[in-house]
Amino acid sequence: MKRGRLSTFEVFSCKGAKPGKGAKKPFRDAAALCVFARNVSSHKTMPNVLLVDDEPSLRLTMGEFLKRAGYTVLPAADYENAVTHKAEGIDVAVIDINLPGKSGIELLKQLCCADIYVPVIMITGEPNLSVIPEIVRAGAYDFIAKPIIKDVLLNAVARAAEKKRLTDEKRRLEEEIKRHTEELETRVAERTAELVETHKRLVQQERIAALGRAAAQVAHEVKNPLAGLLLYSLHLKSKLGESLKSEALLVDKIVDTINHLTDRVEQILGFARPVNLTRSSGNLNRIVNDVVELLQPQITANKIDVRMSLSEHASSGMIDESSMRGALMNLILNAIEAMPNGGRLSVTSDRTDDTLHLEIIDTGRGISEEVAKNIFEPFYTTKEQGLGLGMPYAKKIIEQHGGAISVASHPGEGTKLSIALPLWRKDVDNAS
Repeated sequence: MKRGRLSTFEVFSCKGAKPGKGAKKPFRDAAALCVFARNVSSHKTMPNVLLVDDEPSLRLTMGEFLKRAGYTVLPAADYENAVTHKAEGIDVAVIDINLPGKSGIELLKQLCCADIYVPVIMITGEPNLSVIPEIVRAGAYDFIAKPIIKDVLLNAVARAAEKKRLTDEKRRLEEEIKRHTEELETRVAERTAELVETHKRLVQQERIAALGRAAAQVAHEVKNPLAGLLLYSLHLKSKLGESLKSEALLVDKIVDTINHLTDRVEQILGFARPVNLTRSSGNLNRIVNDVVELLQPQITANKIDVRMSLSEHASSGMIDESSMRGALMNLILNAIEAMPNGGRLSVTSDRTDDTLHLEIIDTGRGISEEVAKNIFEPFYTTKEQGLGLGMPYAKKIIEQHGGAISVASHPGEGTKLSIALPLWRKDVDNAS
C-alpha cells in the first residue's frame, strides 16, 4: 500500500524550542500549545489520544509529537486493535483513512455510534477533496493531509481536545440540570400531595366542627326531652299494678327505645366532642389483648378463629390508652361483624425505626373500592343498624396520636387495616 512520504518534521520539545532564523511560521502556535498543555496538565491528566496508523514509523513519530506535548497516546495499527480501546477512555482519535482490513472510515463510524462523544481527526494520504464529504457524513471532527506537519497535528488535536472537554462539560451540566429538575419535580409532587392531604384534613375538620354544632343543637332539643320521657316511663311503670303485666311490658319497650335513642345521641356527641389525649407510656399489645378479650362473646358467636402475632418490640409507646382502646374496639368489632358465618381474624404488631405498626386482617366478605374510599366518612355505613361513626372515630383518635390508618380490601377477599403510630418520646410529647 503506497504511502505519502514525510517531507517535513519539526521535531523539538516544547521546553527547548526557541525561535530562530529558520523557524517555520507555525512555530508560535506550537509554543502556545505547549503553554496550554502545561496549564492543563497542572490541573488534571492530559487527554488520551487514540492514534491509529498501520505505518510503524509514522505512528511512532506522531506518537512522539503527542507525548512531548503532554498527551497520553494509545497506539493501534488497525481496526481490530483500535476497537479494543473503549470510547470512555478516549478523548481524541487520530485515524488514518487507509487501514488494512476495515478502513479508517469504518472505525470512525464505530466511534461515532458510541454513547460517549469522541472527536475524530482523519488522516488522508494526500489532499484529496473527493473523500471529504464521506468523512464529514461519517461524523469526523476534522481532517489533516499527509505529509504530516507537527504543528498542524498538535493544533488539530488541541482543538479536538477542547471540543471534547466542552462537550463533556455540557453533558455534565445537562445531566445535573436534569437531576435537579427531577428532584424539584419530586419535591413539588410531595408538597402538592401534602397540600392536598392538608386540604382534606381541613375539610374533614370543618365537617366535624359543623357536626359539633349540630350535636349541640341535638343535645339541647333531643337529649333533655329523652331524659324526661325516660323518667315519665319509669314513673308510669311504678304505678302499674301486678294485674297490668302486659302494659308493664309495653312500658319496658318504651324505656328500651328511649335508651337506644339516648345512646345514639351520646355517640354523636362523643364523636363531635374534642378529644384531649393524655399520653403516657402504654403497651399497645396489652390494649389489643384487652379488646379481644372483651369481644370474646362476639368472637365465639361468629365462630371466629383469632390469630395473634404481637411483637415485644412493638409493645411500648406514648399512648392515650383509653381512647386507643375505644378506637381498636371499633376496628376489631367491625372486622368480626364482617364474618357472620365464621372466618379468621389476624392481628399483627411490629416496629420499624420510630414507628409502631398494627395490622387487623379479616377473611370476611370484603368491601368495594367505593366503600373503602368513604369508610372513614362520618355517618357513612353499609350496615342496617349502623350509625357510621365507629371507623371515623378510630381514624380521628389514630391521627390525633400522630399516626395514620389505611384500608385495603376487595369484595370476597377480606379486608386489611394498617395502622402506623409514631413512637412519641415523653419529652417531645410534653413540649408539644
